Amino acid sequence: MQANDIYEEKILSKESTGLFGTVAAVLFFAFVYQIFIGPIGTRPAPNWVFLVMSLLFLGIAINFSRLRIRIAPESMIVGYGILKYAIRRENIEDCYLDKASATRYGGWGIRLGRVGGEWKLVYNIIRGPQLVLLLKKGRFKKLVFSTKNPEKVMMLIKRGIGQHSLSES
Repeated sequence: MQANDIYEEKILSKESTGLFGTVAAVLFFAFVYQIFIGPIGTRPAPNWVFLVMSLLFLGIAINFSRLRIRIAPESMIVGYGILKYAIRRENIEDCYLDKASATRYGGWGIRLGRVGGEWKLVYNIIRGPQLVLLLKKGRFKKLVFSTKNPEKVMMLIKRGIGQHSLSES
């Protein structure tokens, strides 16, 4: 949490970490197997393919291991690892709780979709409630994100709408 933050939350995404970590481990095992035991199949992939793919999936597992929500007085950031979306306080029109499951948005992770002619950006985990932010301007009209504390986050956001900051004053 940075000095001027008024709220920060990190949600461990066990499902994505487990899925991508398992794929990375299987690919790394295939790499080691081919080096020490022999080729896999009649037309084996080169060793470097297994190594590169295992490192790629390891990177994805690390990046998508935690969903982070950070609220500062003038802005809010939601993101997985290096893939973040920042919103200025004055761009938030309203917010509401959405108890639908992650399947409503096509699964967990980062989702992008067009609903009713408007673009929606989703940062979610497989379980738990989501908040929906209605945005005044920009490419996306709605930002949906999961949170462990929906009532508290919604209160902080609503308190900041129309004020100078999102702080708890």
